[in-house]
Amino acid sequence: MTSMFHTPSDERGAVLVSSDPTSDLRPDQVRQHIGPAVKELREREGWSLRDLGSRCGVSSAYLSRIERGSSVPSFSILASIASAFRVSPEYFIEFERSAKKLEGELAYTLEQLGVARSTWHEFADLSMEAQGAVVNAFRQLTTPLTDHEYQMFAAEAKLLSDGVEQSLDQLIDLARREGLDPVDFARHRTQIEETKADRFAMINRLCTLPAAWMFDQLQVFEGTFGVQPENPLLLKWWVRAQRTALLKVLDGGKSRCVYPKQQVSDYIRTGDWGDHVQFEPEQVREHVRETVKLLRTRPGYQIGFLDEDIPARLVGKEDHGVLFVTPDDPAGTSDNSGEGMALRFSSPEAITQFREYFDSVWDSIPEQQRDNDAVADWLEAELAAGFAG
Repeated sequence: MTSMFHTPSDERGAVLVSSDPTSDLRPDQVRQHIGPAVKELREREGWSLRDLGSRCGVSSAYLSRIERGSSVPSFSILASIASAFRVSPEYFIEFERSAKKLEGELAYTLEQLGVARSTWHEFADLSMEAQGAVVNAFRQLTTPLTDHEYQMFAAEAKLLSDGVEQSLDQLIDLARREGLDPVDFARHRTQIEETKADRFAMINRLCTLPAAWMFDQLQVFEGTFGVQPENPLLLKWWVRAQRTALLKVLDGGKSRCVYPKQQVSDYIRTGDWGDHVQFEPEQVREHVRETVKLLRTRPGYQIGFLDEDIPARLVGKEDHGVLFVTPDDPAGTSDNSGEGMALRFSSPEAITQFREYFDSVWDSIPEQQRDNDAVADWLEAELAAGFAG
């Protein structure tokens, strides 16, 4: 799936078919890439081709050809399909641009490595994710380690030998010096959140996804990442996709979150979500009610409350990666411009270290502060105590 944060290099408009055969993996065939995007959105909604066709006024046979890449839709048909999914047509245009850019990068890489052009069609048949993995793998084989990569290897080596708790200071320092910038942090957070796998997180603000429709998502995004999204038009879909992914995780899986108890209590009473984000009383009430509903109806959705501040901020998915996030500035006075925000770890060994560290923190929480019914009761009691303003 394309990222909402990608900045396209081609500014010519809605170009759905490449006109540059030198950068195409299969220049002898007309190819479009919105088909996989349409199929992904349709399957995520749980619709058949007939279901989608009834919503956009396009025959299921023609939709099938679009998804297979054998037909290129007109802009009017593309707009009808986008309307059915409640996204902008630009979503598909961005997807197409990203796919073509990736194919160009892959073709350039194959040419630099001297791979016979007669075999390029085999790479063209790969998914975007697989093509991206091939490009990254070839780059790693042919590019010397940068200082950043060396420091990441050193940090992971310490992590594996000493454990997370003994590595916290080094990880925080490296994240601030060499970590992901806000835009890359947002992109990696999206990629991790959209995967279907057991989730574990230690964060300092109550997750807004249970009641996402209640909030100004631009405000939430800016409060979380410190920047505006590069494409605000796709923000609504970004949030819906993450909420859908969360619910899919809960179908037989788990999402465990550790929060500082006092911060959640302050938020319920004042609406201060953090980082200068202020919510109205009704938004807070609906947010808490929806969170309680998940706790009471979805056993896999679990919350644990620490009596002290969380020792580290992280978000992880089994087998997909962990984001280690720099701490908030408690006074809110330091100038963090230019500082990194997070480190991403993807190796199975590093993910296991972070999950085991999370498990140790989770197990240290008293039972009444991580039992679903007890946590739901506490949230309802805090809500009943009233909004202090």
